[in-house]
Amino acid sequence: AVVDLPFPKEYNCIVFVRRGSIDILGENDAKRNVGAQAVALTQNNGDALRIQSKEPNTSVLIMGGLPLNEPIAARGPFVMNTQEEIMQANIDFHSGNFVR
Repeated sequence: AVVDLPFPKEYNCIVFVRRGSIDILGENDAKRNVGAQAVALTQNNGDALRIQSKEPNTSVLIMGGLPLNEPIAARGPFVMNTQEEIMQANIDFHSGNFVR
């Protein structure tokens, strides 16, 4: 099955395939296959996200939002802007100073 999901053109999108497999359909018949437990990122590519299920009982999680336009550093449960901030978050967490 093919589905078009309305999506603001200024948004980026992340697609997580929980179960099954999909194709993300783009312009000029472009296809990007995404399998189970995989992630695809899309950027400002129109006013809809078009996906095609490749297997029965496929399950996906789709999220999106305006681009942050800033650096991203991630490690473990922490997401910050720099590796230095990640290191400080780890120090704060292990010393009991991490604020929730």
